[in-house]
Amino acid sequence: MKAPKPSEQRLVLEDISWQQFEAILAETGADRTSRFTFDRSRLEMMTPLEEHDRCHKLIESLILVLVDVMKLQVEGYKAPTLKRSDLGLAVEPEAGYYLQHVAAVQGKAAIDLALDPPPDLILDVSLNKSTFDRLALYAALIVPEVWCYVSQPGDDFLKGQLQIYGLDGQRYASSDHSFAFPFLPAGRILQFIDESDALGLMTALRSLRAWLQDVKI
Repeated sequence: MKAPKPSEQRLVLEDISWQQFEAILAETGADRTSRFTFDRSRLEMMTPLEEHDRCHKLIESLILVLVDVMKLQVEGYKAPTLKRSDLGLAVEPEAGYYLQHVAAVQGKAAIDLALDPPPDLILDVSLNKSTFDRLALYAALIVPEVWCYVSQPGDDFLKGQLQIYGLDGQRYASSDHSFAFPFLPAGRILQFIDESDALGLMTALRSLRAWLQDVKI
């Protein structure tokens, strides 16, 4: 009998004040491995697996090629802490990217939503379901676009599903294409991930650049 594959570990604490949450953030520091989600007195602490970082690196490689071809600038933040004390909300996605608002955060080591706009694009990776409605939290923080990659740990990780969401008013609408990159369908992102796994990253990047030459951008 096969042992179960390891997955994300999640611990939820109840009745945590914002001041207590801030103290936990300060005590654990920026180098901690766990990811926090806070929603008005409930705190979820999740320990990611290596698969999270693998997905982040692949998606970031794809985004870097896109902005290079489009001659755009990008600022990326790995596992940024996006928090609003006035809303009592905080969430830490896999990564956040500034595309339209690069100038607002250029040179900044961390995002401060009291001063900075939210990232234009968020990558959210999950291997089991969070106890929070993370999309609702991103909507409350007014994040324009979210890429949700959902998969399983182990050998099948890079055979997951990707859903793209764009903010429409106060809620998200799903889409087959990116909003930041309107020419890019979700299927092409999954193809890039699959090719990276099967053929190697450099081959996948060359295939992506060749595809972009034939796309009207």
